[in-house]
Amino acid sequence: MKIRSRKAAMQSRIAQEAARLLANQEAADFAAARRKAAARLNSRNQHDLPDNKEIESALREYRSLFTDAEDREQHIATLRNQAADAMRALKEFAPRLSGWVLAGTADTTTAVQLFLFAETTEQLQIRLMELQIPAQQSSVEIRHANGREIVHDRFEFSAGETDFELILLSPGDRSNPPLNPVSGRPEMGAPLAQVERLLSVEHA
Repeated sequence: MKIRSRKAAMQSRIAQEAARLLANQEAADFAAARRKAAARLNSRNQHDLPDNKEIESALREYRSLFTDAEDREQHIATLRNQAADAMRALKEFAPRLSGWVLAGTADTTTAVQLFLFAETTEQLQIRLMELQIPAQQSSVEIRHANGREIVHDRFEFSAGETDFELILLSPGDRSNPPLNPVSGRPEMGAPLAQVERLLSVEHA
């Protein structure tokens, strides 16, 4: 009983530290935050490590301590509104909202993450030029439902005070969606109609 209690206590401490690292942008993702938190707490036992859901729960709690609930909800609604505007502008790429803005755990440092679909990178590059959006192009590796890590083009830009991250998927990825980094389950994100429904509920 005492062993289980110590294990749970250490998992909680690591989750809380990982949440703080994520909230303060001292770690790029859940895996990095978990490793860094465990190292800072001198934990070398793999059984002490919390899963992504525990870290996400701690992250929600951490952010609730430092932001007013009404302000936080308004900020998320603003980000979702801006996401919807971007999705309308990029509708030919069948955009899907994903990440913390969709989950409702975004803060003032969170980028709006959209999955887009195109046969070629050039199609999106041309559309961004037409919209006069000076996006920075890079790449990101994402694990998909079939277990493979696939490298995708990523475009990042800012519109006012909001950062955007566009991740370009191929049409074939519809049947092999990315894995949600928290749940580990396949998740394609929310289409524009679903985002608009979320906004209608928030404005009701």
